[in-house]
Amino acid sequence: MRAIFALVLSVGLAASCTSPVVETPAGHEQDAGHELDKDPGLIEAGRQVAMQECAGCHAIDRETASPLAGAPPLMTILSQYDPDMLANDLIEGVRLGHDKMPAFDFNIIAADALVAYLRSIEKPAN
Repeated sequence: MRAIFALVLSVGLAASCTSPVVETPAGHEQDAGHELDKDPGLIEAGRQVAMQECAGCHAIDRETASPLAGAPPLMTILSQYDPDMLANDLIEGVRLGHDKMPAFDFNIIAADALVAYLRSIEKPAN
């Protein structure tokens, strides 16, 4: 599966915004099920989305600090948002966080990929 995503998933620009577009290979169902959360290709696509869209402000892994003081590291985001609601809000273009947070309008695959990545780096509950 990783090879499929490596060959066909791409992160790009939507028509007039900087939202990621991750294309789905022909014949591949857009299944948002949680079984995909462990797919290495989907997680890597999510890491790419995080690098493109989030790294300017947020720490996108477990090792680095957020470049913008006060921006929560991505490993803590799922403690604040239900993963399914977060994916839906990203798809619907709902403004998240605070007023200076950019509006996102992800396609289904990009949102699912980002959530899969967030799950993969999620800080364990204490």
